[in-house]
Formats: sequence, structure tokens, C-alpha cells
Amino acid sequence: MNTHTRIRLLVLLCTTTALGADLYTVADLGSLGDATGASGINEQGVSVGYAVDLLYRYHGWVNTNGSFDQVTAMGMNAQGQMMGINDFGQSIFASYMLGMLSTNAMIYNNGTTTSVGPMMPCAINNAGQVVGSWFVIAPSGLRQEQACSWENGTVSGLTSLNNASSSLARGINDAGWIVGSSTPAGEITPTATLWRNGTPRDLGTLGGNMAQAIAINEQRQVTGIAQTANAETHAFRFDLDLSGQVFSRVDLGALAGGYSAGHAINNAGVIVGTSGNRAILWQAGQMIDLNTRIPTSTGWILNNATGINESGQIVGVGSLLGDPFRAFLLTPVADCIADLDNDGILSFFDVSAFLVAFSNQDPLADFTADGQYNFFDVSAFLAAYTAGCP
Repeated sequence: MNTHTRIRLLVLLCTTTALGADLYTVADLGSLGDATGASGINEQGVSVGYAVDLLYRYHGWVNTNGSFDQVTAMGMNAQGQMMGINDFGQSIFASYMLGMLSTNAMIYNNGTTTSVGPMMPCAINNAGQVVGSWFVIAPSGLRQEQACSWENGTVSGLTSLNNASSSLARGINDAGWIVGSSTPAGEITPTATLWRNGTPRDLGTLGGNMAQAIAINEQRQVTGIAQTANAETHAFRFDLDLSGQVFSRVDLGALAGGYSAGHAINNAGVIVGTSGNRAILWQAGQMIDLNTRIPTSTGWILNNATGINESGQIVGVGSLLGDPFRAFLLTPVADCIADLDNDGILSFFDVSAFLVAFSNQDPLADFTADGQYNFFDVSAFLAAYTAGCP
């Protein structure tokens, strides 16, 4: 019996949450006939993203309790995508015209829209603040991308970090701390940036030359991608103090291939993203391939996780029965303690595993957690087995 399974049961006997051991149900979030992708999910389980129709036009969508609702930009050649959503159901919609460089943003809430203005939105917090980027004319006369924010009807550019030639705001928490990236003048690689009270700060890297911050939670934990000293690109978690100073930089590692990215983080510090073209969850020091947490019979291959809420629901992009670029929703289910082989179903193999563990006085079979191996453990296992998996 593998060590992970032993640890999983021992944790379950001591607490109601098994770290990194959740199993999930997986649902298809909908389609307009072609590719779909999910960009975020709020605490009510409402998710948003983009969908491509059979004429290759991009549309936004909102999925509420399994209802897939299309949100379409106005105009014959207009395209649109939902970029994020807050806990009050306000989602941010990017609208653009083919062949045009400018993008307009609006806030969408249950069929009602509020104009934000000319910007590419990336995130919205519970205060309704929106961050992203817009194009400005540099002193050289050239257009350049500048991080910006929208609040109370006004779009404002964010202060440049070290005369950056371009910048982008990707995430914002409810305290108004903004994260993203800045490319210093004369450079081609970005650096992770924090804007706090209007002042930019370089957050550093994992030892290499590049870093981009993507999301920040209420505990001032930041995730994104950064180059390591050996030039690999890995997901990271940076921990900030109350002044915005980084006091811990954690390399989250990667699957074989050397690349990983952190795309979202909830307030428990659980991060989701991708590595090796597999959707990944990082929790309590563990890197978990989410494909190992869903039943093998679903037909899904989960490639990238893009959002997570406080309840542990996860959205992302994968392939379904060979059809690529489908948006998925993962919902945690209660752990099934009789599932000793951790495959999501109860079968003869779980009974066999229990009998072997019981005969060897393996802690895996100590279902009563009293250090003894007797009839009461057998009875507890049989009761759990009979109850079935959720």
C-alpha cells in the first residue's frame, strides 16, 4: 500500500479535511460549437469564460448552476470574452472588433451592463474595481501598453515601475493591492510588480531574469510564473508583509518538462495552474495532477486550471472524449474513506487492501484510530464500504 494512501487515511481520522486528497466530480460548462475556456469562478459557483461559435466568433458566457448563458458583444464584427467574476456576480467583459487594436471593457451582471471604457480588463474584486491595461502614446510617439485600473467611473494608468516600456495588471484583491508585470525600458523580459496605494514595487524572481504576477489573495499571497536560476519557468508563491515587502519566495516546481504556471489562488493559499499540459493544484507543499482526482471513466483530460473559489471548486480547460478546448468545472466531493486504492470507486480491490493491511497491522486498517486491530476496525470498514462513495 503506497505511502500517500496511508497518510490520506491518517489525516482523515484526525480532521475533516484531507490535505490535497480531495476527489472531484467533473462537469462540462457548455459550448457554442467550437472551443470554450473558463477564466474564473466566484464563491457562489458561478463561472465565466469565452466560447467560439461555428463561425469562429468569440463570445462571453456565464454558467450559473449548469445554465450556460451566452453574452455577445454588440456589432456585426464584434467579439467578446468574459475575463473574471467577483462574489457579487459582477463579471468583466472584454469587447473588441476584428482588425482593431483597442478593446473596450464593461461590467456585466444578470443581463445589465455598465461601461468601463477603453481597456483590456483582467480582474475584478468585490469592491467592483477592475484592473488590466490600455494603450497610451509614449514620449517617443509610439503606442505602448500600460497597466491601468477602473474605479468609480474612471480609468487611470498605474504608475510606471522604473520607467517601464510596458506593463500589465493581472490581479487585484479586496484591499486594492494590484499585481502584474512591468518590462523595464530597454529590456524584453518582464518583472513581477505590485501596485500598493499607487506605488509600484518589483517583487523579484526565482533567481532568473523574468517573472509575472497573475493573482493575489486576501492574505497577500501572490502566484504567477518566474524564471529559475537554471532558466526554467516555474509557478511561484510569493508571501508579502503588510508593507508589501516579499518575505518568502516559494518555487512550486514542475512536472517533467520543466514548465509550470500558477493562475489563481484562493484565501486558503491553494493555487491552481498547469504543468506538463496537465491541470495542477498546489496545496500544503504538494503538487497534484488534477487528472488523478477524477474518475478515469469521464473521458476528460484536464490541461489547465484557471480559477478556484473558497469552496475548492476549480475551473479550467481540457479535452473531452478527444474534443480539445472544453471548459470544465471540478467540484470537491467528500472523501470516501473505504476507497483504499484511491480510484474514486469501491470494489473488491478496496476489500483486498483492507484485509492485507489488517493482517499486517498496517495503520491503514486502524479504522477506529485506537492503535488496535480487532473486530471494531472490521465493522467500521464494512460500515464505510456499505455507505458508498458520495
